[in-house]
Amino acid sequence: MNSQALVLHRRVKTLDQGMLHCREMELRVAEDGRHVLFSRYVEWYDPQQAGQCATQHYRVPLASMIRWMINNGERREAP
Repeated sequence: MNSQALVLHRRVKTLDQGMLHCREMELRVAEDGRHVLFSRYVEWYDPQQAGQCATQHYRVPLASMIRWMINNGERREAP
């Protein structure tokens, strides 16, 4: 299974003197179909120096996420 990522947030911000700050958060279903993967990517680009970037990945069982949504979500009745 090759799932497409759902981009939750993407922002590129121009700072002083050509510096860029890029941030992206995405959600996807793992290859095994049993986990959800949340990824967060942050990059600082400065034309005067070497850029810095960091990526973090979180893996959560899909069943646990659905249970959490049922227990913590707002219940709405159908019209």
